[in-house]
Amino acid sequence: MKQYHRIIASLFLTLLLSLTVFAPVQVKADDQVTSFVTRLYQLCLDREPDAGGLRNWSNALKAHTHTASQVVQGFFESEEMLNRKLSDSDYIDRCYRVMLNREPDESGKKTWMKARADGASYDYILHGFTGSQEFIKICQSYGIECGSIDFSEFRDMNLSLTRFIQRLYANVLGRTADTGGLNYWCGRIITKLKTPKYVATTGFFHSQEYLGKQTDNNTFVVTCYKTFLNRDYDQGGYDYWMNRLNNGESRDVILAGFADSTEFAGIIEKSGWQATSAAYLNKEFSNVNSMLLLANKKHKLPSGYQPSDLRVPNTRANQTIYLRDEAATQLEKMFNAAAASGVYLVAGSGFRSESLQSSLYYGYVNSYGQAAADGISSRPGYSDHQTGLAIDISDNSGATYLTTEFEGTVEGAWLKNHAHEYGYIMRYPKGKSSVTGYNYEPWHFRYVGVDYATAIYSVDVWNTFEEYFGVEGGDYR
Repeated sequence: MKQYHRIIASLFLTLLLSLTVFAPVQVKADDQVTSFVTRLYQLCLDREPDAGGLRNWSNALKAHTHTASQVVQGFFESEEMLNRKLSDSDYIDRCYRVMLNREPDESGKKTWMKARADGASYDYILHGFTGSQEFIKICQSYGIECGSIDFSEFRDMNLSLTRFIQRLYANVLGRTADTGGLNYWCGRIITKLKTPKYVATTGFFHSQEYLGKQTDNNTFVVTCYKTFLNRDYDQGGYDYWMNRLNNGESRDVILAGFADSTEFAGIIEKSGWQATSAAYLNKEFSNVNSMLLLANKKHKLPSGYQPSDLRVPNTRANQTIYLRDEAATQLEKMFNAAAASGVYLVAGSGFRSESLQSSLYYGYVNSYGQAAADGISSRPGYSDHQTGLAIDISDNSGATYLTTEFEGTVEGAWLKNHAHEYGYIMRYPKGKSSVTGYNYEPWHFRYVGVDYATAIYSVDVWNTFEEYFGVEGGDYR
């Protein structure tokens, strides 16, 4: 999705800069906005503005469809600028002149150059400059909104974490990290799909690329020190680990010793990756396009929310149901796989509108009282079913539908062991009502995507969404 938006943005920016032939046109900067845009042409592209480009960029600022930061990003990412193939040094010099209106200071430039060497993208550099007080003051002097540039790559979200991944590439694999690899491994940690320990041990030390090197024990221990602890070995520690290896201890035990060490834990904690992860995931939990959209008693959905991609899954069902497209596709795969194993599942309730949930909830309140209703049903706006990602599933006969007896059926057993393979988790596991806010529901499954479902299941089959992601659950506020 982010790549799609970037492609659209790039096409739009290219259009703005190419609406007219790039012949120098003397345009009088007769107001503050056009003065700002004229300055960008002069300092970024080393030329005077063309009439069409000046008009379009100026109008974008005046109409508030673009902030100053976005316009600056448009210039720096324009084809005309990219064709210059600026070195990191020249790129940073230009950032100083455009956004700070001055030449670089030595220490500042050194910091930005190091960020690039550590793996940061140019957007990371632009983010820093456009967020500076100097640039904010320049925007204020022109009477325009400064705005900001959001990170679109995982490698830019936490540079300490990016440095850790760089160390893995350099020390374990003996090569420079590629951009795709940096974003992939940083993303696995930030999205909480994998831990730093898993990435280092299974991701790198167990990789075919590393195993193919057939390193000796000495090289292995030295690499562990540089990778996990970011330092050279101390003789006492080195002798300790070498003796264990020489006495038959496996390398996996040694890796666990480094990965579980207090020193490594301190390095990871200092990196702030958990805070970065929490910030990223909190946005996902409220993003209506995300498969992690969260609805529980502490997190309410937008008023009247209804997914735009609902469809009827092609499965056996006891009523007409709707799910979001991706969840429906995976449900079809899951039902087909179960049937191939001789297990015949039946879909029950899927998406519920806020108004339908209101009718159901208040019906339970009238029948059982509010306290009992809150244990078995959601208040309107808080229902997992409203996300379009939840489904109630029945046994083939329907005899245990919406009852805890479903757990003891072959259908319930199959789902417990295989639902994660298709991106589904049991949303309200046994013994977790204080965490989820709801009674045990072995029939209620929630789509979160195969990667997350597998990660949650690997911790514990009874693990909850709230526990895995560390988000607040339980009762209403």
